[in-house]
Order: sequence, then C-alpha cells, then structure tokens
Amino acid sequence: RWYRPPELIFVEDMYDEAVDIWSAGCIFAELLGMLKEVVSFPSDRGPLFPGSTCFPLSPDHKHANDHKFHARGNKDQLNMIFNVIGTPSDEDVESFEEKDIQEYLRCFTKRPGIGIAEVFRAASADASDLLERILVFNHKKRLTVGECLEHSYFKEVRGVELVAKDQVFLPFELESTLDEKDMRQYFILEMQKFHPE
Repeated sequence: RWYRPPELIFVEDMYDEAVDIWSAGCIFAELLGMLKEVVSFPSDRGPLFPGSTCFPLSPDHKHANDHKFHARGNKDQLNMIFNVIGTPSDEDVESFEEKDIQEYLRCFTKRPGIGIAEVFRAASADASDLLERILVFNHKKRLTVGECLEHSYFKEVRGVELVAKDQVFLPFELESTLDEKDMRQYFILEMQKFHPE
C-alpha cells in the first residue's frame, strides 16, 4: 500500500503508466531518506507514506463503510500522503467520476502538507523538485517517464549515447481484458514453472 498512487487506492479501472511514476517516486524518496544528511539514524529511515490502513482496499474493518472515520485516521494511507503533499484541489477531487470517491476525499481536513522540500531539506533542490513533480495527486499532472528523464536532476548522468534511438511500442491496449478467473489460471501456470511439484 505504501507505493500505491491515489488512483489505485480508489481501485480505478482505467489507469496508465502514471501509477509507475508514483511508485518510482516513493522509492526515490526512500533512497533520498538513506542520505545521512537527510535522516541521520538508519532506524529512522523508511517509506515516505507508511500508512497501515487504506480505505477501501484494507479499511479498519470495524468502520468499513464510515468515510469520516477513515479520513480522520492518523495511519490511513491517504492521510499519510496528504500530510506531505497536501489535500487535493476541488478540481482534482472532481477528476474522479465516482461521487463516493469525491465525497470521501472531501471528508479530509484541508491542509497544504509539509512539502517534499521540507521533508528532504538536505537533498538537492533538483532532487526535491523532481520528487514534487512526481508525487502529484492527479495522475494527469504527474511527470511522464520522458519528462522525468529530461529533468535537470539527471543532467550529470544523461548522455546522448545512452538514450535509445527508437522507442519500443508495447501494444498492451490490443490485449484482451482478463477476468479474475483467467488471471488466477495464468498465475498458477507461471508458478508451476518454478514449482512443478
């Protein structure tokens, strides 16, 4: 749950590569947290958003359908995210079509969040800027892979000779949609390759 972007927390059917950008951002945050100047003691290092509940996927079962209860939870995954990046704007809330999601998001206390730059004060300005532009609530406003690679944070390691000349097209959109039964069957077949017994 610590690496899930908001659109996956809400079990959106249609999502794109922006989910991977968010997850990579969470991992990048952990790497920044390993810098001694950022977090002095190894025992204090960990995920940026260490939530222990995540409505609706793993809610506190005593309050499974109580939006307000989850919005007040100190360890709710979205609260952990909002404590850092702030609550979403009305425009971002309305980007979700489902009224239940909009209602739930409006239960959270509005706040600006402490900000990436504050969490990672000792990190470079470029590192903080990259992370701020990756960990954006609205997936349509997050940096793309190409934009991440073009970011000034990577200027020292980016070389023309390292960049692929042609992009590879992977036609995932052309694949058929699998239901749960088919997915389970494929998982079993894959596991049997490694454990034939």
